[in-house]
Amino acid sequence: MGRTLAFNLRIAAILSAVLLLISQNMLLAQALPKRTVEITYNFTVNDIPQRAQDIRIWVPQPPSNEHQKLIDMNVAGSRSYRLVEESRFGNRFLLFDLNDINSANSSGIDFSIRFCVTRYAILPLSERPALAATAQDEPKLYLASNRLIPIDGKIAEEAKQVAGHAQDPLRQARLLYDHIVDTVRYDKTGSGWGRGDAVYACDVRRGNCTDFHSLFIGQARALGIPARFIMGLPLPEDKTEGIITGYHCWGEFYLQEKGWCPIDASEANKFPQKKEQFFCGLDENRVAFTAGRDIKLPGSNAEPLNYVIYPYVEIDGQPHDKVRTSFSFKDCPPLP
Repeated sequence: MGRTLAFNLRIAAILSAVLLLISQNMLLAQALPKRTVEITYNFTVNDIPQRAQDIRIWVPQPPSNEHQKLIDMNVAGSRSYRLVEESRFGNRFLLFDLNDINSANSSGIDFSIRFCVTRYAILPLSERPALAATAQDEPKLYLASNRLIPIDGKIAEEAKQVAGHAQDPLRQARLLYDHIVDTVRYDKTGSGWGRGDAVYACDVRRGNCTDFHSLFIGQARALGIPARFIMGLPLPEDKTEGIITGYHCWGEFYLQEKGWCPIDASEANKFPQKKEQFFCGLDENRVAFTAGRDIKLPGSNAEPLNYVIYPYVEIDGQPHDKVRTSFSFKDCPPLP
């Protein structure tokens, strides 16, 4: 009887702790700044060969997690699709398989997908306990190199020079972040930028968001800190609807006691007044679509893709790049 009572008390204590954690997270989510938007993802596949028999299209789907919620999704017209998930990072895709298309009478196919998403801000160094990592969040997945993010050579040398003397991973990450924000310039002129080439960013000290965060990720991994790449879309702060002119990406690094901590070094470089906000914190003016680099699309014949935000098209097993894509957004009333 005594053992049974003690066991029941332990179970009750565990349940109470879980319920308390859930309630704390719910209260925190309610208190955080948030933004609910409808994103319209339009694209047209052009120049379809007349004898095309098999047209397959992969479109990334925004994830639902503690930082954002996918509330609704609508595919215009009668286009049938299925949801597929790649196993390494857990990214999900709408897969359109158009075997019955009459391409002889159609040189182009139009698509429109609407995603309704609520995005929550992330407070810098929030006291919220880290959530348990899923298989795709497992930190060890994000310690190895990628094709354009090496973790040796000049990437490792600079990481050690900038932050190798510090013992605390949080301090190391902050030193890397500060150095990149202060020495790399947001600049999309010339050639070579935009591929997320860490060595390019290290050498040239300029680029866009992919280049900033590839350099941070490579240097963090070189110091033994798991780090990953998040690709998404930006939401203009001063507008409630309009066109989204291009993608935006950011980085995350892993701390045992905190979980995944975000950084946005490129925005901090563009807006120095936001430098503190964007270390271990993010605003709500963005929507994430995919995580990771060298992403292998499920069922595709292609080599792993550098990163994914635009639709990927295969016609009869071959990549097809004649695709025009546009994004727009509209703020929606906050949901309860």
